[in-house]
Amino acid sequence: MERRTQNLAVKGFGAPPTTAMVVLDILNPAERARRAGAILGAGVIAALIALPIPLVHFVFVPGALIAGIVMASMRLRQEEVFRSAQGSCPYCGAEQQFTIMGRFTLPKQLHCVSCQRQLTLDQPTI
Repeated sequence: MERRTQNLAVKGFGAPPTTAMVVLDILNPAERARRAGAILGAGVIAALIALPIPLVHFVFVPGALIAGIVMASMRLRQEEVFRSAQGSCPYCGAEQQFTIMGRFTLPKQLHCVSCQRQLTLDQPTI
């Protein structure tokens, strides 16, 4: 797995932007297939567990299988995912490790753990 770092802007409404260092994991096709297989397997296991339960299996089994397939296809398309983001809040200035997950898409919504305000992670403005 390859890693890449990037400096992005942390913006808040009415406050000057600050900089955050973001670490991204770049996934090759084998890693994406392994992640997709894991989530598809979880959907199949959930469906198999619910299969002998009367009445529940009419809704839960197809739902678990469909959810597993949809989430697996989403993971197959994720080439870059967030690993971590560290920066300071533009409102209160608290240096922190932001909780960030999922596919690398910008803008991304964040929250400050200190002042509880909503922030936006976006490309730096020149």
